[in-house]
This record gives sequence, C-alpha cells and structure tokens, in this order.
Amino acid sequence: MKFRLSVYIWPIIAAAALLGGAFFYVNFSSRAEAAAIVETCKKEPDNMFCYEREVPKLYSSYSIPELFEFIREIRRLDPSYQFCHVLAHKLGEEAVAEDPSRWLDMIPLNPRDGMCSNGFIHGVIVGRFRNDTLDKETLEKTIPDLARACEPRANWSPSSLDQAICYHGMGHLFMFITNADMRLSLDTCARISRSATGDFMRVCREGVFMQTYQPLEPDDFALLELLPEKPTKENYRRLCAAYANDPEEGACLREAWPFFRTDILKGTGAISFCSGQPTKEEEEMCYESASTIIGRQLLGNDEKASAACDALPQKWQSICYIAAAQALLEEDRATGKAAISLCERGKNGVADTCLKTLAMRANWIFSSGAAEKDAFCEALPRFKEECDRRR
Repeated sequence: MKFRLSVYIWPIIAAAALLGGAFFYVNFSSRAEAAAIVETCKKEPDNMFCYEREVPKLYSSYSIPELFEFIREIRRLDPSYQFCHVLAHKLGEEAVAEDPSRWLDMIPLNPRDGMCSNGFIHGVIVGRFRNDTLDKETLEKTIPDLARACEPRANWSPSSLDQAICYHGMGHLFMFITNADMRLSLDTCARISRSATGDFMRVCREGVFMQTYQPLEPDDFALLELLPEKPTKENYRRLCAAYANDPEEGACLREAWPFFRTDILKGTGAISFCSGQPTKEEEEMCYESASTIIGRQLLGNDEKASAACDALPQKWQSICYIAAAQALLEEDRATGKAAISLCERGKNGVADTCLKTLAMRANWIFSSGAAEKDAFCEALPRFKEECDRRR
C-alpha cells in the first residue's frame, strides 16, 4: 500500500513543485522587472510619466490582474508614486483594443479594491469609442449598452463609488461619440445615469466638462478643436455662464480647476476659484471638488494635504479633510489607515467629523463583503457602530 500510495503521491508532489517553481519564477521575474523600472524612472524628472510609458510595454507579458500587482510592487518600492489613474487608463485602452466588442465584459477586470481610482474602467469605456462618432440613430441603438455598462451584473458587484467613477468615465466618452457636442453629451448623461441603484448625473456631467479642461492624449486635443471656443483661464467663466441650468454652470466652473492647480494645492486658491458659483449648493460642490484634488494630487503627503485644508476658512475645513481622505480611498480601498491618519490631522472637531462621515459612507465606498471595508471599520473603534450599521 505504501508503494502504491507513493506512485500516486510523488507525481502530485512533483507537479506541485513545478507549479510552485513556475509561480516563484513569475513572481520573482515581475518583482525584478518592477525594480528595474523603478530604477529607470528614478533617473527621470517626472517618474509618473515614466511609469505611464514603461508599464504598458509589459501588457503582452502579463494578465490584467498581474499588471496591477506589478503596479502595487512599483508603489511599494517607490512610495512617491501613488497617483496611477492615468496608467490604469492606458491599460484599459490596451485591453479593449484587442476586442472592442467585448468592452462590457472587460469592466469587471478592474481591481476589486478600485486601485488607481478605477482608471482601468475609464480606459475601457473611452477606448471602446474614442475613434467613433455616432450619428443619432446609432447612438440611440447604443443607449441600452451604455445604460447597463456601470450597473451591477453577475460577474461584477461594484460599490456605489465604483459606479460613480464609471459614470464619470461615461461623461468623457459622450464627448467623443457626439463629436464634442456638449448639449447632446449632457442630455445623454441625463438619459443613462439615473438607475435603480442610484443617481449618478452629477459625476457624468462633470466627466463631460472635465474632458474639455484636461486633454491628455492627441485625440483629446483634437477633440478640443471641434468646440466653438476652447476654454481658457480668461474665458471659462463667460463660457460657463451660458448654461442656464445651475448644476451645469456649476460643473462647468468647478471642472476648470486645472487652470488653478498650484494655488488650490496650497489651499490659498480655492476661495477665489469657488467664488461666483450660481447657488450655495454649487459652491459647496466646488469646495468638495477642490478638496478632492488636494487629496488626489498630494497622495502620500499628509503634511501638505492638511496644510492646504487648514489654509481654508474654518467653515470649509471639514469638507476639505473629508474629501481629501476619501480621495485616498478612491485611489485604493486598501488605504483605509492612511485615510484615517489624514482625518486625524484636523483640528477643532474637524477630525471627528471627518472620521464619522467616512464611517457613515463606508457602505457607499466599499463593495459588499470587501475585506478592505472590514479592516477600515475595525480601525475606527469609536465610530465602528456607524460603520457597521450601514452594511
């Protein structure tokens, strides 16, 4: 019996050893490549652009999940590199280029923890239609697919935050498929962004306007040439005033933040930037957006982020800390402790307001059953009841 057992066992052990060796080789190989890229990018003045250039070159050698583990390793080796949204966007475009007809099936390949602020989803959505301008009849036929792209399905259970970021990407997309028709893009947002799972009109609308203020690729710049008048720091307020709809004017104004990036990141520019909003509600949304930019652009630099929030008038400081801390979670759900740490820098009751608000939003931020959500709630013992109550 012992002999016969060994006949069966040893091949299994040998196979396991081979598989383990293969796994070790792939893991070791990817880590070595990550280290090599980090060394290369350290020599360049802007490591972010370097990573965005080098990592997509590996697309044919690794699966999508492996590429994101690769990015995690790069971020571990180079803590200064945290904002990877554009890189993930490029990977999404690479993936959908292989078979554009399967774009809906590719959205669930996005990391479950939303790493890189769901940039992969944006890349898939925009990459699918970037080179397509749809006439009204074709657009009408495409509406059903557009309407379900960001909705839960059998192989994808997104959090509300995941959906919001997805619908934001839809706003960008509509500018491409309508040939930069702002009105039609906004109207298409209105048709697809309100569903049984939530109202995502605001983020879709913001995506439309963001596309006009933040061109990245040659196609983005070419799209701007189709506008009747390109927005600039000097004319954007006049262009935005043409929207009679307050939410549209407000979104148009607050998405112009790239013109004021430097001052916003210091905390000194938000007051003038958010002046002239059509309503108090839109003014608050403007401060939320500016604060999100502070969190996202200063990832990993709590000292600068908190200094920017503290530079705002007291009435806006809580909103700033909340939005900046939530931006960390948008970039990577596994950064719960970092978000908590940023909140705790707030003064005069701001810290508790920030922590309690994030706890109350946990169910919106994290997908159901996510281990990152459990870890986040456990790290908030004083507000664990609020965190758990909304599961």
